[in-house]
Amino acid sequence: MAEVFAGFISGYVVALLTTPLLALSVLKLRAANALVAQLLPAGVSAVSLTVLLHGALFLFWTAFGMLLGLVLLAMGEGADIAGSRHGAFSLFVIALAAAFVAPVAIVSQRLRPFALAAAALVVVVFGWLMPYLTEWSKFDS
Repeated sequence: MAEVFAGFISGYVVALLTTPLLALSVLKLRAANALVAQLLPAGVSAVSLTVLLHGALFLFWTAFGMLLGLVLLAMGEGADIAGSRHGAFSLFVIALAAAFVAPVAIVSQRLRPFALAAAALVVVVFGWLMPYLTEWSKFDS
């Protein structure tokens, strides 16, 4: 149970940190892409776009975190590797992030910095912090 809750909290942290990055990227992309410019006309407020994106990112990242919490629960106890509380889970998250980010980073130079920053954030929060949150929880006592 603690693993799933830690995944939810980690997902919420990632949603809070990626919302402004994605909003700024979409607003910059509006100037360069005709399709995005039609979807987001020049009069669209940045605040309303950020609120809408945060709602979607909250749902996505918390669900993703709870799924990773179930994976962490299924993996059981793990060995400490390189400062991580659960080395196998951290390696799993690194591989998962690389698998999702590699195609975007290779294909699009414009989205590469955002994709790499998001992947680093996912690895740090889910791969490193989430096992510590599980250990610090009070669910098992």
